[in-house]
Amino acid sequence: MNSDDEQAFTEYVMSSSPRLLAFAQLLIGDRGEAEDALQVALMRLTKHWHRDLDAPTAYVRKALVNIARDRARRRHLIPMLTASGRAADNPVEDQPSAMAVRESIEELLAGLPPRQRVTVVLRVVEGCSEAETAALMHCARGTVKSNLARGLERLRVNYERHRAAQPGSGPDGYGPAYRQPAECRDPYEGAPA
Repeated sequence: MNSDDEQAFTEYVMSSSPRLLAFAQLLIGDRGEAEDALQVALMRLTKHWHRDLDAPTAYVRKALVNIARDRARRRHLIPMLTASGRAADNPVEDQPSAMAVRESIEELLAGLPPRQRVTVVLRVVEGCSEAETAALMHCARGTVKSNLARGLERLRVNYERHRAAQPGSGPDGYGPAYRQPAECRDPYEGAPA
């Protein structure tokens, strides 16, 4: 790399690293491993920097998705996504609620299968288009649509369960909320009295 390329690369890394690290942490779960994965992805980017990449961020995102997938395969574990951990607008006032929200997001995302989780992160958190998400995940756009729909539905169901189990969510304001499942009917309903 010549000095102009080095300077441009350094500027790119300085401006893009916080967002890319948050993305890596959502994919991998552990901040230390996310930092390592980002370093590997940026090292890969240096090999191609001289080619005047049109979209270096897309290249790094794709590398991070591949690294996360490889790590999950290698360990036979499902990578756990976490909230990005970005600072709140008013950290003093919002810290307890921000922490509670982060924990809830971690718990809800952990309940998704890996492909749905990655799809939700790319489409909802990162704002990638269907085409970009399909390219990053090496799948068809229809697969992205179905993964997103199923992932969001599962998040909704998991959120409702999580919320119903919280103290103070019951009808009396104290215990957990109780809802009779839709498939369970009263066995005496419609029976002669």
